[in-house]
Amino acid sequence: MIRSIKLFTRQNTPRWVVLIIDLIISGISFGLACLLTEVFIKSLELQLFTYLRPLLIILFVRLIAFRITRSYSGIVRYTSTQDAVRIFFAIALSTAILLTAELIFELNSIQTYINPAVIIIDSLIALAALTGFRILFKLLYNEYAPFKSQDTKELIIYGAGEAGIIVKRSVERNVKLGKKVVAFLDDNKQLHEKTLEGIKIYSPDVNLNEIFKNPFNAELVIALNELSPIRKKRIIEHCLQHKISVKTIPPVNAWINGEFNLQSIKAIKIEDLLEREPIKLRKNKISNELKDQVILITGAAGSIGSEIVRQCLSFKPKLVVLVDQGETPLYEIENELSGQNIEIILGDVRNVSRMEKIFEHFKPSYVFHAAAYKHVPLMEGNPYEAINTNVFGTQNIANLSAKYQVKKFVFVSTDKAVNPTNIMGASKRIAEIYVQSLNAKLRLESDHHTMYITTRFGNVLGSNGSVIPLFKKQIEEGGPVTVTHPEITRYFMTIPEACQLVLEAGVMGNGGEIYIFDMGESIKIIDLAHKMINLSGFEVDKDIKITFTGLRPGEKLREELLNDNENTIGTHNPKIMIARVPEYNYLEVNNIINKLYDQKDSLKNDTLVKTMKKIVPEYISNNSIYEKLDS
Repeated sequence: MIRSIKLFTRQNTPRWVVLIIDLIISGISFGLACLLTEVFIKSLELQLFTYLRPLLIILFVRLIAFRITRSYSGIVRYTSTQDAVRIFFAIALSTAILLTAELIFELNSIQTYINPAVIIIDSLIALAALTGFRILFKLLYNEYAPFKSQDTKELIIYGAGEAGIIVKRSVERNVKLGKKVVAFLDDNKQLHEKTLEGIKIYSPDVNLNEIFKNPFNAELVIALNELSPIRKKRIIEHCLQHKISVKTIPPVNAWINGEFNLQSIKAIKIEDLLEREPIKLRKNKISNELKDQVILITGAAGSIGSEIVRQCLSFKPKLVVLVDQGETPLYEIENELSGQNIEIILGDVRNVSRMEKIFEHFKPSYVFHAAAYKHVPLMEGNPYEAINTNVFGTQNIANLSAKYQVKKFVFVSTDKAVNPTNIMGASKRIAEIYVQSLNAKLRLESDHHTMYITTRFGNVLGSNGSVIPLFKKQIEEGGPVTVTHPEITRYFMTIPEACQLVLEAGVMGNGGEIYIFDMGESIKIIDLAHKMINLSGFEVDKDIKITFTGLRPGEKLREELLNDNENTIGTHNPKIMIARVPEYNYLEVNNIINKLYDQKDSLKNDTLVKTMKKIVPEYISNNSIYEKLDS
């Protein structure tokens, strides 16, 4: 029997076979209805004759009803409530037709062939039999189907709502997945210990090892989109501790054509473990400022710049001008945003004449300056390039913004500008100082001037050259995962979150502010490495080793968002604060930056770094060849 069931279930049963079976069941149910109403005549010939004519009528009418409702079109082994509803309507339709015909015959004194009582009893029996047949087949299939093996992956679905049910049914329909749903988890206490489509619902606090027969071959799918980031993080970490892989589904509004696809189930990313409560933006305020405006974004093909572009476009600007020196990434984002109100410009912020032509032509109202060199060890060996791009490139764009009466200039800085220990951080701090001093100068000269705003935040997850892509690559290659120091920590933020805050700060700024973002708690890089290895399905030391390589040039153990002479002022957004920083005289700043400009082509790195330390006294080199200049 088992063999025959397996053989029968290897492929979908043809619809015409299901239709024939349904008609056979209908015939049997009519016979039972006749027996129950005692309509048979004792003579065998008369029994057959009496039974045959109304049987043919019943089957003919029911065939029509089946065809109209297409009750036979569903895959039997995946019978759902929709199939039961179709069967109900088919039976109801056929019953209504038969009863109506009998009533008409009765009113016109025409001989009837079927007792109305038989029709009603037959409909009830047929409804139960047709539905029961499908349920029985489904149960047999689930018990003896070909995919049943020791390798079947056990699946728990977090969320016993509509999305969870859809995931369950999709998994059951896809035999080749080799997965079996064994339980639901849900936060709703009223659902605990109840069953949903034959699957028990548990509290999320249940011991998962009691549910899974083999946790190492188990999987949990989060099918609850409104789950808070904190709750989601706890669930993921709990599963990782038990060596259970975790996946999630996209929000319902992201389903293709409104339909769920198993391909949409994705593995949990490290971003999900670092995710925080969503940002509440003043979207109306941002929209009022950016709508129908020309916006220029430098570094527009980079991680931060490209996301600023995407978010700006959502507010329906007149035009977004994308400026970047990277040919390939600029080409890629052009393809991504094809058809939208964008203009692609291949250009270098260090080329002031080229930049001026762009400002002169497009006359932007808003400038988001994200172009920069950001790799700490690389810039430590190339101070000329760091200064040329991060300082003079920023100076060029800032000056042109004033000349062409840009409404707001938003500068994207970094936490590495705070008490800098490296060339990159110091160059960004010098740029901050110049932007602030320029704003102060213009404010004294006119009430209507370009407003210069600085935003300062830490590392962003997944940005080009960040630790996340590096760890992913090292894990894919089998390790080792390299961490510079066991105690090193960093602040992390997702790229979309960082860019949302940049837009919010840019809109709320009145000029001269340095906005710092709430980065949450700093994270130990060693912990990040552990979690990424576990998320990849490996064990630390057993499968993937972690090695320590020592601090890189210019690197410090802990980043800061404020130096010792700074404190903060709150804003309407609890995630955005204003740093109280010392003010600088524009003429003095401009003179010393001009001195730096005169030195930049000398190729004497020590001379350049000495001047940088004069501009930024708190710049103390760490793990660098320039430490000698601090003595």
